[in-house]
Amino acid sequence: MHNIFAYLYTSLTEEKFKLKKMKSNIIMFAIFMFSISIYGQEFVNGSIVTQRYDTISNVKIKKVSDAKSLLHLTYLDKDGNEQKPAIETIKCYSRGEEVYCRIYNSGEMISAKQVVKGTKINLFERVVNGSKIFYVEKVFDELIKVPSSSNKFRKVLSSFLSDATQIASKIKAKELNDIYEIVSLYNKG
Repeated sequence: MHNIFAYLYTSLTEEKFKLKKMKSNIIMFAIFMFSISIYGQEFVNGSIVTQRYDTISNVKIKKVSDAKSLLHLTYLDKDGNEQKPAIETIKCYSRGEEVYCRIYNSGEMISAKQVVKGTKINLFERVVNGSKIFYVEKVFDELIKVPSSSNKFRKVLSSFLSDATQIASKIKAKELNDIYEIVSLYNKG
């Protein structure tokens, strides 16, 4: 009987030790991940064009979410110093393959991600409160906000792209309703 109690006591003590060790490992892993998120932030090659059309080339731009990229810019200059210019002083910047620009919409300058750079029209995107808002710009010309309601979408987009009669009629007839497809077809035509 004494051996059974000794065995149980030893087994319970070993289990407590294993649980403490596992708990310690989890805590160490959490600390490690937290430190990586703070200190191991990713920087990507890019370039910046200021409002005065000065170009800052070969910089490392901090990789952040699309939403934050519209509000903040952090980069490492040639000396490795971190710079945080006001986003209003930036005309556009590229971070790897991504391009963020300030566009003029309804009387105000806003930042948007350029998702399609076309020969005839460009497509920009903003994520606001979890919803995507698109802007279509005729190259070197007018820019419109793409309505989210399907009726306004058809009316506004078919009117804006009326010089491409086939595309405009397909938008009106609800045959075309994907903004990426519409932009691609217009740029090809």
